[in-house]
Amino acid sequence: MSIDPVERGLEQSFEAERWRRFIHDCKDIEQLRDLALALVQQLAQQKAASAWMATRASESENAKLEMLASLIRERSGSADQSSDQGE
Repeated sequence: MSIDPVERGLEQSFEAERWRRFIHDCKDIEQLRDLALALVQQLAQQKAASAWMATRASESENAKLEMLASLIRERSGSADQSSDQGE
């Protein structure tokens, strides 16, 4: 069974449903405004965190690829040297 990293868990689903019900049932415009502002701030923080994580993942992948390329160059260079010595 694979886990989709974007799929919401049960806890997140319940939390989202709780907020939906609160918004639907709320009659106080000030409460709704405060909630909306808090959610906008939370969304901005999540986007910043996602962008940071994507950048870090990309940097890590690039570092791995650079190490692999270096290893391939080293092995290719030693294979060339050993074939030159065999002649």
